Order: sequence, then C-alpha cells, then structure tokens
Amino acid sequence: MNWTTAVGGLAIGLAACSDLLNVEQRGLITDEQVKQQKLVGALVAAAEGDYHVAFNWVAHSGASSGDEAIFAHVWTPWNEYDERDLTAEGCPHDNCGFGYDWMQRARVTGVRSVQQLKGIQAPDTAIAHALNYAGYSTVLLADYLCQVVLNGGPALEPAVAYDSAIAIFQEAVQRAGGNSYLTNLANVGIARSYLNKNDLDHAIEYAGKVDPAFEAWVRFVDSDNFGDWVNKYNLFHRTTALEFNTALDPSEWATKRDLRVPFLTDSTQPLFSPHPEARRGYFPYTPYSFSTWTSGNKDTIAGRASTRFASGLEARYIIAEASLYGGTGGWTPAQVQAFIDERRTVGGHAAYAGPATTDALAAELQDQRKLDFFFAGYRMPDLIRYKKYHGVDLWPTGPIGGYGFDRNGQPPAATPPWRYGSVECWPLAQSETNTNPNF
Repeated sequence: MNWTTAVGGLAIGLAACSDLLNVEQRGLITDEQVKQQKLVGALVAAAEGDYHVAFNWVAHSGASSGDEAIFAHVWTPWNEYDERDLTAEGCPHDNCGFGYDWMQRARVTGVRSVQQLKGIQAPDTAIAHALNYAGYSTVLLADYLCQVVLNGGPALEPAVAYDSAIAIFQEAVQRAGGNSYLTNLANVGIARSYLNKNDLDHAIEYAGKVDPAFEAWVRFVDSDNFGDWVNKYNLFHRTTALEFNTALDPSEWATKRDLRVPFLTDSTQPLFSPHPEARRGYFPYTPYSFSTWTSGNKDTIAGRASTRFASGLEARYIIAEASLYGGTGGWTPAQVQAFIDERRTVGGHAAYAGPATTDALAAELQDQRKLDFFFAGYRMPDLIRYKKYHGVDLWPTGPIGGYGFDRNGQPPAATPPWRYGSVECWPLAQSETNTNPNF
C-alpha cells in the first residue's frame, strides 16, 4: 500500500479522527493510543492519496479523450487518448505503472483502508472519510471504463459498479454521524452515480440533500522536482507550463470566449507533435474549476492549483439535468433557465435568449456544465451519458483538431490525414484479462 502519495491527506485524516485522543486528563494518553492515532491517520491518508493520484491522471487524460483539450506529445503512447484510439494493451493505459493501474489501485487501497480501520475500531468519522474515497474511486472506474472489474471478479457493466459505489457512500453517510463535510461528499457521490446510471428520481433526491455552498478539492502543491507530477502537483501544470502539450482546439475556440475558461487569445501556439505536420492550439490559463482561478486571469496553471472534484454546484447541475429529462421532484423549466442564467453571468454572458424547449435548455445546460467543470474530470463521463441515455452525440469526430496549420501558422497546402478514432470508453487493461481467472 502506497501511503506516500497523499498530499495533505494525513492532516485531514487526523482532523477527522480528533476524538480519538479527546480525553480530559492528557496524562492518561498511552503510547498505544498515539500509535493507533498515527495508524488511523495513515490509513485515511492512503485512501485519499491514491484517489488523488488516479484522479490527476484520469482528469487530464479524459480531457484529451473528450472535447475539452487537444494533446500532442513526442512520446506517442500518450496521444492515444487524444486520438480516441486507445487500446487495452501497452502504454499508456496498461503495463507502465499508471493509467489503469492507478485507477484500480485507488479503489483497492480505499476498500482495504476501510477494512483495516474497522478492524482497529477507528472512529466512525475516519471510516466515513475512507469510505468516501473508496466510493469515488469506484465511480472513477465506472465513469471511464467500458466494463469494470471489482475485487478480481468478472467484468461488470458500469451500472453495477455505480451500485457498488452507492452502497459505499450510503455507509459513509451512516458513519459520518452528521459531519456535514463527509455527508455532503457522500451525497454528491450518490447523486452522481444515480445520474450516470440514468436513475433520475434518485439523482434528484440525493442532490437535493447537498449544501449548495459545499466544495471538495483534490489538493496539490508546487514542487521543483519534475518527477513529482504523479502525486504532488497538478498534471495540467506539467503539460502546459513545463512542456506545452495541452491546448484548446482552434476549431472550437477561435471565436468562443468565457471567463471560466481563459486562454491566450492573441494567436495559436505550436505544440509538440508526433506527426510531421505542424499542430497548434490556444494556450490555456487557469480554469474556473481550479483553486487558483480568478475572473479574467492570465495565469498559467500552477502546480499548486487544486481541483474541485465534488460540490454543491455539481448537485445543482444534477437536479437541473435530471429534471429536464423527466426526473420527478426537481425543478421546473423556468428554474432550470434561471440556473443557466446564473452560470452564464459567471462566464461573463447575458441571460439565455434561446428557445425554452427541453432540447434547447438541455443543450445550453450541457455547455454551461462543460465550462464550469473544465479540466475537472467531468467531461468524458458526461459525453458517455449524453449519448447513451439522451441521444446527444458530442464526441469529436473527423479531422483531429489543431492540424489545420503549416509551420508558420498558416493553412497547409494539403489537409493532414489524421482523423479521430471511435473509442468512447476505456477498455479493461490487457493485464486484467490475462491474469484475472474470473474475467
């Protein structure tokens, strides 16, 4: 179990478990109690830390797999996400110590941490904290993979994995004992899971339990060590500030502007490219979903830029979407439109003036959601859900973005041949199918 990956998790874990040493006579504290508190903190940190590592990779690779970013790197395996041509075997998805490995390790660490915390009779708040990260690690697998393996079992459909996550979150609520942070965190996870399996009534029910002001962050810190990108600093820092590989697609952003997704608008910039043709894109600044965002900023994404991964804002989006598509107990179309206008104001736009039909409001809501959660790990699961349940296909297709230039930034003499593949979820790794006897 890798406990060194948690950034700030130990302090959070100890805070959640502070009642372990809450005694009136401090002299009665024994060495054994101190050791137990340290163990509790380490187990909580392990569950949170391995989720952070997996989230860091998945949020970035998901942005490249969807329509948030274009990505180009001279180490060609990384480009398989961007080109939507990811395969089950080999790097970057399998057999190179990240990708699928990190996703599965996060869940295993979370589940085992919960088991060990129960075994030493840790405080319920500590167990609830670890349960939440076991739940979110399970959601991560269900959100991105075509099929999911849990605990070395058979391949499952994502809906079954969401059910597993829901059960984990529900136990977290029970053990949270009214702790508002842990309860809100679990209820966002439950609502997200229900939305992504198209159980709209339950999605509305649990999203409605979340404090609108609630926020939870994947915390990162600055580091001068280039190799620390795995577990310390935000991966978007590496691929923008340190080596420019992540950009906004000129075909979408040439005339599009929003305060939540700032970028260098003056010109496109050259990216690293695995192909002979030049590739260019707009250089992104810090987006709204990052802790260092400010309205109108022109700041490169910092290593310390933490990412908002669950929030009351997400819960409100869940209520709005589920209501439009037929969920009961939610909002009227007028309430959804008022919410859209609120989000447009944050982006620097006037109120929505389009049709008030369900399809039109849903399209506008989907665009606002993309802008609010940019680079925060939401977009690819959203694209999957929109197409699977609502018949809305927003996947990038046709010529791969950013190749419409020559080396001087002008239109090329001939159209480059590179076109997007058809991958719309990530496959189970080949190592899983080769070594899992229950597959």
